[in-house]
Amino acid sequence: MLLSGVAEAGCERPWRAGYDDWPPYHYRNQEQVLTGFAVEVLEAVAKRMDCYEVFRERPWKRTLLEVASGDLDIAMEATESEARRRYAYFSVPYSPGVILLWVRRGEQNGAVTLEAWLEEGKRLGTTREFNYGEPIMGLLANHANQVTPLLEEERNYGKLQLRRIDGFLGDAFATRWMLEQSGLLPNIVPHQARVIAIPTRFMLSKRRFDPAFVAQFNQALAAFQADREYDALLRRYAPVGVRP
Repeated sequence: MLLSGVAEAGCERPWRAGYDDWPPYHYRNQEQVLTGFAVEVLEAVAKRMDCYEVFRERPWKRTLLEVASGDLDIAMEATESEARRRYAYFSVPYSPGVILLWVRRGEQNGAVTLEAWLEEGKRLGTTREFNYGEPIMGLLANHANQVTPLLEEERNYGKLQLRRIDGFLGDAFATRWMLEQSGLLPNIVPHQARVIAIPTRFMLSKRRFDPAFVAQFNQALAAFQADREYDALLRRYAPVGVRP
């Protein structure tokens, strides 16, 4: 892909991308090689722009702080917010960002929305500090006496099996991955109730990039998404039914 002067200015040194351990978006495999859906998408965009990237492991909160300060250039799997737009640009969406309601097998039918499910008096587990989007966060606040936020999502798996909760919210890609790795996927399944989809994006630090560069980044990202390589990537990582 032929670079303009704008893109060259954004590629004069490596893009510094922050990541934490969140399979299958970004994680180290058995050979300790960093991989994952978001990692591979960013690598493909960089290749199309004749740029290159380096990855820096950080807790998510620190990644956001360093994107704001300019110590990192890119954050992956990010949702937009007014606060974040003050210090970062956002790419076009590249990941479905589907949140599902996970329940015990045999209990996946009934209510067709999360609100209706909660109106039945069901008890819900969530992950503390996870942003489920404004509509869902408001719904959770309205049913606060039924909602138990936990620091780690995995603790919800045990609570669900012990019948201390009736379901929990989890990402379609990541929760499925963790349940499969734990051998629990046959017992814990998605409910039919609709929750929400918040397609995720790359955050690009305003300390490093300008709008003209972001436009070219988005062009390269869109070109990759139109390619068979992106379809193959989705087939490897995305459960059937949540692919865009």
